[in-house]
Amino acid sequence: MHSQSPTDPVDLQSMFSARARAQSSTDKGSSQAEAVPERGEVPLAPPSDPSLRQLFEKRYSPVTTAGATDQGSRNDKLSRLVTEAKREVSKESGDARGAKTNLTENQIRRALDRAIGQLDENISDVERAESILLMKQELSTWGILEPLINNPDVTDIHAYDFQTVVVQRGKQTELTHYRWQSHQAYVSFIDRLLLSLDRSLSTQQHTVDVAFPSGIRICCVHESICGQRGPFLTIRVPRVSNVSIPSLIEYKLAPAQIFAYLAALVASQQATIIIAGETGKGKTTLLRALASQFGPKESTIAVEDTPEVNSDHPFFRSLVSRPPNIEGMGEVTLQEQIKTTLRMTPSRVILGEMRTPPAAEAFLESAQTGHTGLSTIHARNARETLIRLENLLGRAQKSVSPDILRQQIALAVDVVVWIFRERETGIPRIGEVIEVCNYSEGSIQVRPIFTFDNESKEPRWILESWSST
Repeated sequence: MHSQSPTDPVDLQSMFSARARAQSSTDKGSSQAEAVPERGEVPLAPPSDPSLRQLFEKRYSPVTTAGATDQGSRNDKLSRLVTEAKREVSKESGDARGAKTNLTENQIRRALDRAIGQLDENISDVERAESILLMKQELSTWGILEPLINNPDVTDIHAYDFQTVVVQRGKQTELTHYRWQSHQAYVSFIDRLLLSLDRSLSTQQHTVDVAFPSGIRICCVHESICGQRGPFLTIRVPRVSNVSIPSLIEYKLAPAQIFAYLAALVASQQATIIIAGETGKGKTTLLRALASQFGPKESTIAVEDTPEVNSDHPFFRSLVSRPPNIEGMGEVTLQEQIKTTLRMTPSRVILGEMRTPPAAEAFLESAQTGHTGLSTIHARNARETLIRLENLLGRAQKSVSPDILRQQIALAVDVVVWIFRERETGIPRIGEVIEVCNYSEGSIQVRPIFTFDNESKEPRWILESWSST
């Protein structure tokens, strides 16, 4: 199947016809000539500013065993100095949560001078310059991780402790030279991130999963349950900034014809679509792109654990779940929120991720009652998605026979889209699209529509069926 410009019109009727099949055979040669764009790997480099590079390289260079003690003592000294300087800034600004992030260099210097006086420390000019650099980094939103956040190839950042930071580019995991000055500096960085989102980490609230308005998602785990390391910090950075169908076609997630088919289903207001795949494959990104095809006068409600859909549709609303507080009270579950949506007269219901049996049951029930929508689920292929749905529904309805469960799924779900990531290139692709048909003879009948050709050296999709329900 040859790629098509996002702006070219696509005639769906001709695509599902014998004439289109003949034309596809003619175009087969050209489709195989498509090239995968090379994704340049941007190195994880130190700052470009020459005045800071020398200090940066010195600070992050490997420490030999002979100098480890002296370097550790030096790091502790600088960490104490910066921590005290941030306290001075907090006192001056009246901000109990921490130092402001928009300080000038003169303000930073004055705060450091006061901290030096408070701690009665003797520091060299080099140590003072390093402290200023460290203070600047810590007062930026992402601190020392700023270069990684800005690196377009990095999708995930993992901190195991204050001196171990690794990144993922595609499915490749790499150790970096980034580190904090001390354990306390690392913990303070996590606390500052969470406080900016009105969240906190403690032995009572040992795991926090939250997203920034920019879409960057963080998961923090308290060190009390991290074994010999910790606390753990995971940062997931969405790299497709313009979430639209044309941008995903350009990214080669799938050709224009597949997106035209999916867009037509969404625009019809008659199809509930499940997007399946493993973690980090782009399920939510595809969901957001398809949600852009909702009609301008439709009312849409998204239900999520962490707000990620963030649609700019004029009639978009969002409900989120809430974990229990320290006393075990105040929990709001996904299934409760889905039931709430049905009282808010939506045209569409979006479930960010189908994780729990009650949430799956509530979403499928809403789809059966005419509230078509979108959701994501973890699965290794399109057909396994239906098995996963049956398992979730079975755990929610333990006394119901498998036949009834499968009938409910067949009535609720219309299409399954499965996304995977190519091992060779690390690029996500739509691997399968199947239509869910009727329940018959003890099983759910499916019709494969599109599949990705894994045998081809170049990205190529096959149109499996020339008729669509």
